[in-house]
Amino acid sequence: MIPSPPTPAQPPAGASHDSLTGLPNRQLFTHTLARQLPAAWPRASALLLIDLDGFRAINDLHGHVAGDAVLRQFARRLGLLAPARAAIGRLGNDEFALLLPALAQLRQAGEVAELIRTALHQPFDLPGGPATLTACIGIAACPADTDDAATLLRYAGLALQQARRAGRDRCCHFTDAMQCDARDHHQLEHALRHACAQGEFELYYQPKVRIDSGRITGAEALLRWNRPGHGQVAPSEFLPLLERSGLIVPVGAWVIDQACRRIAAWAALGERPLGIAVNVASRQFADTRLEDIVAQALARHGIAPGLLSLEVTESAMMDDPGRTAATLAALRAMGVRIAIDDFGTGYSSLAYLKRFPVDALKIDISFIRDVTSNPDDAAVVDTIIAMAHSLKLEVVAEGVETEAQLAYLGRQRCDQIQGYHYSRPLPAAQLEGLLRDDLRLGVPEGVGTVAERTLLIIDDEPNVLSALQRLLRADGYRVLAANGAAQALALLARHPVQLILCDQHMAEMRGTELLDQVRQMYPDTFRIILTGHNDLGAIMEAVHRGALYRFYTKPWDNRTLRENIGAAFRHYWQLHGLAEPAPMLAAGG
Repeated sequence: MIPSPPTPAQPPAGASHDSLTGLPNRQLFTHTLARQLPAAWPRASALLLIDLDGFRAINDLHGHVAGDAVLRQFARRLGLLAPARAAIGRLGNDEFALLLPALAQLRQAGEVAELIRTALHQPFDLPGGPATLTACIGIAACPADTDDAATLLRYAGLALQQARRAGRDRCCHFTDAMQCDARDHHQLEHALRHACAQGEFELYYQPKVRIDSGRITGAEALLRWNRPGHGQVAPSEFLPLLERSGLIVPVGAWVIDQACRRIAAWAALGERPLGIAVNVASRQFADTRLEDIVAQALARHGIAPGLLSLEVTESAMMDDPGRTAATLAALRAMGVRIAIDDFGTGYSSLAYLKRFPVDALKIDISFIRDVTSNPDDAAVVDTIIAMAHSLKLEVVAEGVETEAQLAYLGRQRCDQIQGYHYSRPLPAAQLEGLLRDDLRLGVPEGVGTVAERTLLIIDDEPNVLSALQRLLRADGYRVLAANGAAQALALLARHPVQLILCDQHMAEMRGTELLDQVRQMYPDTFRIILTGHNDLGAIMEAVHRGALYRFYTKPWDNRTLRENIGAAFRHYWQLHGLAEPAPMLAAGG
């Protein structure tokens, strides 16, 4: 049996309840928790900690009156959902606690958590109009996890932290692994503080390269930590902890100073001027000393302000739009360049792009990864580039790893790329070597050149593919061949193609399905299907929705097919107001 602890002193009556919701505050709820756990023995109890997702945005967008309304309405909903004998409290800001004592089965705690999350999907009645929210919930059990009230509260807090890290609208139950993770995080934070004091950090530099010239135009400074006794620590492990602990503010100031020092050092070596970009974390951007830190670093190292670029995420900018506009204006007045990092993952609003003084957009890697094969990602990338150029902003694509990605971005007139296709992040000395050697990226085909008459043939039967290649190459076309959808999309990304001839029946994907994707990604291409008579219904549907330019039935007549392909090319060049390129000489011609 749980030993009965000394009865905690009852909080003074006037200081025991939250004035906004009328619920017990942290002090009274903690007192109730310590009293009810032993009383529920031998039956199990569960503690739920609930944190409202997006509550800060409600305050920012609609004001504190709306935020207070949300808290009062949620407190009422929680009271209606709570079983008999349950205890409810508001522990602070948008965090609530619900104690479920004497449960018949622990799974009931999870069921109540689901009821709470469902209740949040009902709109809140706010002065500015209805709004819905989600919540993260952490659950710990007594005596399964602990029989101590203070420890139960801490364990539920660890489960809530895990739910927050997993994203919005999540529920997590406490596990022993969370306790180990918390201990590891504590040790890592202690080591980070030691690293700050002992100067264990260093900067690596990843080049940015212009697509049209292939030359390095700048670099991004990236923080690295070589932890004694552990080696290189992954940035994904220590950067979030730097942010949460607040250490990112002094470390960020050091990064800005070191970047300016490196700019000055390269200038002194006689190398051509090279700008360096520095990431500014959310807490660092919110710090009122940022402008002074930048101004002092520029003056200390005597560099041209335009060689320093600050990269800020959309979410950091939108925390306080009014202050953001003022901060960016002050930095731009110094001559510092501003880029929006991870663009496309946040608000991506044309209104704030016009309001905030910025110089460049960096397209997030999540859109670049599948840009050559996913029509949705390609549409996002194309839209960002067009929007940025209409506002006279530079565009940098992050995470470019393949020749196909580079070629696609080049034809969409993206300005710069950054990623492993050219170079991984490097120590300063190795980047200096790249600069001295003037190592250039190959300019993608079709960028700044006149397109050839290029035909792509797609068929998964090798004999048919070879026969069509021989037949049509004789007319002087540049002929590309693909044995399926994946190879076809890769070739389309790397080469400008005007005309596509595709078989309908392929194992990997039907021709009409593939050409639907192609229509979305490369709408200017002319798309032709080769099919049997029994597919005419599906083919006609594809023609009507614009996926196809023409279709031909099998078996085809060679002379007729050649004449029609030639007419299609002439139509293409006329439609686009271009002179048709001279035909290539056929092999042996």
